Amino acid sequence: MLRSCSVGSSLVLPLALAACSGGPSAAEKRAADDRAVAQVEAVQKQKPPAKPIAPRPILFGDIQQYSLFGAGCAFAPGGSMGAVLLTREKVAYLKLDDRLVRFASDPGSAKFPLGTVSRYIGKEFAASLSRLGEPGEGLRFAGHLTITDPYDQIVYDADGEVQCGA
Repeated sequence: MLRSCSVGSSLVLPLALAACSGGPSAAEKRAADDRAVAQVEAVQKQKPPAKPIAPRPILFGDIQQYSLFGAGCAFAPGGSMGAVLLTREKVAYLKLDDRLVRFASDPGSAKFPLGTVSRYIGKEFAASLSRLGEPGEGLRFAGHLTITDPYDQIVYDADGEVQCGA
């Protein structure tokens, strides 16, 4: 919609019409707002780069200090004897730096020995443990541990050995 304006010269007509216009129409403003919202949403959905983690062995002193005794399984990467993940029926623990990260069991995941499961979910990470090779009923087997961040990006991935006991 144009405002009424008097224009004296035909050379300035295009400039005068632009100056006299009432700005963008309601539809144009809505479209611009929608584009701006879409841009903000796109930025919010971007994943930050994955930040690899380096779990540390959970030592006997940690087990004593945090009362982590009980039936469950332990995952040790590679040929190490130092377990970096302890799983129990309802919880699991991973040591990062000098703190223990706690996970809750995912009851819908695969069953492992002694009431443990293959997947545990925490506030910062999720841990997935799998059996390598032929499935069996043993309490000691080759396994694989994958830790993912809240964006489902892998931040730790290792083969190792799983030992279960009480």
